[in-house]
Amino acid sequence: MASAKTNSFYIRETIDVDTTVGLDNLDLSLYVDPVNKQALLVKNVDFIWALSNFLPPAAAIFQATCQLHDTTLGALREFDNQHQVASGGVTATASAISADVDFFPDRLGMAKGEGRIIVNDSMEIAAQGAGAGLPGTLQCTVVMECQVVKLTEKDYITLAMQQVADN
Repeated sequence: MASAKTNSFYIRETIDVDTTVGLDNLDLSLYVDPVNKQALLVKNVDFIWALSNFLPPAAAIFQATCQLHDTTLGALREFDNQHQVASGGVTATASAISADVDFFPDRLGMAKGEGRIIVNDSMEIAAQGAGAGLPGTLQCTVVMECQVVKLTEKDYITLAMQQVADN
């Protein structure tokens, strides 16, 4: 379906997390080109939770979630939403912190060349936290392992219709 145009590389984006939904758009126009049927293959997604001073958050009672979408949805969405690429979360109690990255598959292909193909020229990150102990400086960094791929015209049009249909 897709042939690689580049080796793997990483795209990173950091978003602030507070009690309202925070949104951030990733510009993919450098990687996605409809004229040449060029798309972005997302192989793996990791979520790194830290304070803005780069320290891990202290144990306190809070929880937070972060979602990566293949289009602009404007909010956190259900986990069965077709536009959700990956999601992660962090839960903290008074004595421990636990980060979960498997709310939705974050490793998008086990075999060589597998993953989620994005044909939109942007992706969205949505994040929100809750709890009395939510740090005011909590951030989530989304790290994507990617590759630029070339698709056949038929495959590109199929993916474009799927990803843009609900936009």
